[in-house]
Amino acid sequence: MNATHSRKNKVGALIGLISGLVLLCVTVSIITLYFLPDGGDWKHHDEANGHNWLHQELNLTPGEAAAIDAFEPEYRRERAALQSRFQSKTEELRREIVTSDEYSQTAQETIHELHVIHGQLQELSIRHYYQMMHVLPAEKQDRLRDIAAEALSVPQ
Repeated sequence: MNATHSRKNKVGALIGLISGLVLLCVTVSIITLYFLPDGGDWKHHDEANGHNWLHQELNLTPGEAAAIDAFEPEYRRERAALQSRFQSKTEELRREIVTSDEYSQTAQETIHELHVIHGQLQELSIRHYYQMMHVLPAEKQDRLRDIAAEALSVPQ
C-alpha cells in the first residue's frame, strides 16, 4: 500500500513539475517577445507598410517593383491564412493552460501543431525571399541577402 501511494506521489510530482515547466516556458517566451529588439529589418517586410519599406530599402526600379508585386498577393494570402491558424492554435493552448491543472495530451498536441505552423510560416517567408532574389539584379540581391541575414541572427 505504501509503495503504491509513494509511486502515485512521485507521478503526481513529476506531472506537476512538467506542467510548471511548460507554463514557465510559455510565460518566458511571451515576455521575451515583448522585450527583444524588432528582429532585424526583414521583419518590416511583413508589417502594414512593409512592402513599401522594402521597395524603398532596395531602391527598386519600376520594373523590379512590378516583378516583385506579381507574386506578393499570393504570399500575403498564404501568410494571412497561416497566421490565422497560428492565432487559433495559440488561443487553444491558452484555454488549455487556464483550464487544466496538468500537462495534458491536448496541450502537447497543440504545442506540436503550433510548431508546425510556425515552421510553415518560416518556410513561406524563405520561399518568398528566394522569389525576390530571382527577379533582382546582383547588387540588390546582396542588399536583400544582408537584410535577411540580419533578421535571422535575432531569435524571434
